[in-house]
Amino acid sequence: MKLDYIKLIRGYYEVERLPVDFSDSRAVPGYAFNILNTLGLLYAPVADKAHISKTKKKPQWPEDKSFAVCLTHDVDEVSSHSLKQSLRAFRAPFGGLNSTINKLKRLFNLGYKAFQACKNGFGKDPLHCYDRWLTIEEKAGARSTFFFWPGWNNITKHHHTDSTYQLHDQVQFDGQGCTVFEMIQEISRRGWEIGLHPSWYSYNDIDELKRQKESLENALGYPIESVRQHFLHYDIRHTPRAHSEAGIKYDSSLGFSDNVGFRFGTCYPWRLYDLNAKEELPILEIPLIIQDVAMLHPTKGMRIDASMAMSYVIQIAKEVEKVGGVLTLSWHPNEIINQNSWDLYKKVLDHLEEKQPWMTSVKEIGDWWQR
Repeated sequence: MKLDYIKLIRGYYEVERLPVDFSDSRAVPGYAFNILNTLGLLYAPVADKAHISKTKKKPQWPEDKSFAVCLTHDVDEVSSHSLKQSLRAFRAPFGGLNSTINKLKRLFNLGYKAFQACKNGFGKDPLHCYDRWLTIEEKAGARSTFFFWPGWNNITKHHHTDSTYQLHDQVQFDGQGCTVFEMIQEISRRGWEIGLHPSWYSYNDIDELKRQKESLENALGYPIESVRQHFLHYDIRHTPRAHSEAGIKYDSSLGFSDNVGFRFGTCYPWRLYDLNAKEELPILEIPLIIQDVAMLHPTKGMRIDASMAMSYVIQIAKEVEKVGGVLTLSWHPNEIINQNSWDLYKKVLDHLEEKQPWMTSVKEIGDWWQR
């Protein structure tokens, strides 16, 4: 089969192969539906290779770096033992999970959180260590983007997968007690980017996206430019327009939650396309290539161990370097309590640092590409 790369990048192939049960509750097509997967091309940036073959040119990066690495973090949880956050989760709608079994699971989880809080002391939470991410990235000469949730009370329609923290919830950062709001401000002050990680039902709701974006902007005091949809909940027919109308400049949602690789055959940023209006949009996509939980989750996705995951990172990084593209990584901060995941991230940074790419945030990548 001869691929039409313009058709691929604009999302036509993705629309043609959407699941038959594609809906609000299933707006996350897995890698098995992807045309590149069926052709055995998922792990190669085939569109970029075709571009280089035709133009004999690769992208140029600062200081003549051979490729770029975009480091990102989806902040789904800020505390492990918070009773308040567990109670919010218990009150969230069950949707399709409205069963006695799942209600009991949430009740058990609430009791477990209470037990852990009492056992470890209310001031000792294993997730209160966001400063450690900044430390290892600074050591590698890198900056990253932290995609923060806008706060429980700033969501008009909740889903059972949504995050549960409020911006005024208490956390520990760099050895000091503060609110999530204050932690976000400090991370930003130190030079890391804060992006928006909006709710499940925001993916096609312009007003909801604007409201959530504004709530995070009020905490920061300046405009939010980057977004990644929670759970990668994204519809290529509607989400690009919703993001554009909400004033987003950069998106990094287009990857896989159950695999690694090149969902659109590219690791180059590109302008998203409105399939309904048939026009290019001002929003730039910096595609997600590797996600931690897609590799390491024990019950879904690739379900591989840290050693095999490192092999995939090395392989994919080689492909990105060949075409001079962007290797976008997503590592969830709450996975720091998983020692294998934390150790793997440090090994990944060490490996990439040896290759001397430009390692930075979504915004920095996007700004450079636009220039």
